[in-house]
Amino acid sequence: MMLLQILTGLWRALLLLPDAQLPFNFEMKKEQEKYIMIIHNAEERIKVDEITINGDSLFIKLPVYDSQFRLIVSGASMEGDWINYSRKEVPVIHFKAEHNNNNRFITSSSPTLNVDGRWESWMDVTDKDSSLAIGVFKQQGSNVTGTFLSSGGDHRFLDGAVSGDTLWMSTFDGSHCWLYRAVKNGDEMQGTFWSGNHYQSSWHAKRNNNIALPDPESIAKVAFPLSFTFPDADSNLVSITDKRFEGKALIIQVMGTWCPNCLDETAFLSDFYKNNKEKGIEIIGLDFEKTTDFVRISSNIKRLSARYNTQYPILYAGSVGREEVMKKIPGLENFKSYPTTIYINKQGKVVNVYSGFSGPATGAEYQKFVSGFNTTIEKMVK
Repeated sequence: MMLLQILTGLWRALLLLPDAQLPFNFEMKKEQEKYIMIIHNAEERIKVDEITINGDSLFIKLPVYDSQFRLIVSGASMEGDWINYSRKEVPVIHFKAEHNNNNRFITSSSPTLNVDGRWESWMDVTDKDSSLAIGVFKQQGSNVTGTFLSSGGDHRFLDGAVSGDTLWMSTFDGSHCWLYRAVKNGDEMQGTFWSGNHYQSSWHAKRNNNIALPDPESIAKVAFPLSFTFPDADSNLVSITDKRFEGKALIIQVMGTWCPNCLDETAFLSDFYKNNKEKGIEIIGLDFEKTTDFVRISSNIKRLSARYNTQYPILYAGSVGREEVMKKIPGLENFKSYPTTIYINKQGKVVNVYSGFSGPATGAEYQKFVSGFNTTIEKMVK
C-alpha cells in the first residue's frame, strides 16, 4: 500500500469556534523521510514531530501538551478534529486546512484603525473579577503582532491583522487557542475574546503609555522555611532536604505542564541550569496537573523534560488550584499564578518570590526579567 503523501509548504488552518473561526498557519516539511509540522505564531515557531500516518489518516500529537489532531488528508486539504485531552468539557474542536495559503486573517478593506503602541486593557469585563492586562502591539500596514502582559504572564505570540476598523488576533500553541476581535470605538476598542470553544468574554482597551502592572516580586511571599517531599515521574520521592540540595542556592518553580508561560520559563531555566549548575545552584520543578491519573502525569512530565532537556527534577506536587498549591507548599502565601518562582540563597533564606513569567513574546519585558533574574542569582550565590 502506498504511504500517504502530504503536500509540503505552507498551510492555512481554521479551528471552528462558536460564532467565529480561529486561523493559524503551519508548514509541513520532510526531514529524513519523516513529516514535521511547524506552527507559526508571529515570529514563534513550534516544531511538532510526533506524527503518524494510517491510510489517509494523519495523527499529530502536539509537543508537551496532552492534545492531538486526528485528520483526514485529501490532496490540498485536511479536515478533522483537534482534541485537548486536558479538558474535561468540550475538548473537541473541528479543524480544516488548505495548502498553499499563507494568509492568517483575510482582510477586506484598508485599515482605518492603528493599534501600534501600548493599551490599557480590561479582560472579562462582564465579570466582577475583571482583570487588567496591557496590550503591546506593533502594526505594519494591515499586519499586527504583539501580546498582552498580565500579572500571571503574557498571552503568547499574537499574530493578526486590521481590516477597516476591526482588529483580529490569534494564537495556537497546542494547548491554548485564543482569538481576539476588537472594533474601534472613538479612542478606544471594544471586542470579544474566545478561549477555545468553552469560553467567551468581552474586553475593552484604551491607549495608555504609562500603564503598569503590579510588581511581580510583591504579590506572593514565603512566610517560613519550605519543607516538602514529592514523587518524580518514576515515583521516586525527592525532598528539599535531600543531600543533593544541601548548601546550594535553590530555585523552586511552581508550574504545570499545561501552562504555556511555565513552558517558556522551563526553556529559560533549563538553559540556565546547564550553564550554571557548577556554581552551586539547583532547581526543583513542582508540577500541578489537571488530571489525577499518575500514568498521564508521568507521561506529561517526561515529555516536557525531554522537550527542554531539563536536567533538574520535576516533581508531581498535586492538582491545579490556588488553595491546593498553598496547602501542598506550606509557607507559600498569596499564590496567584503559574508559574511562581521562589529563590532561596545558600543560607536557606528566601531572597525573592516572583509571580508569573514574561516570555520572549513580550520583548522588552522579557529582557527586563532576564536582567532582574541575573541580579537575583548574584545575591543567591554570594
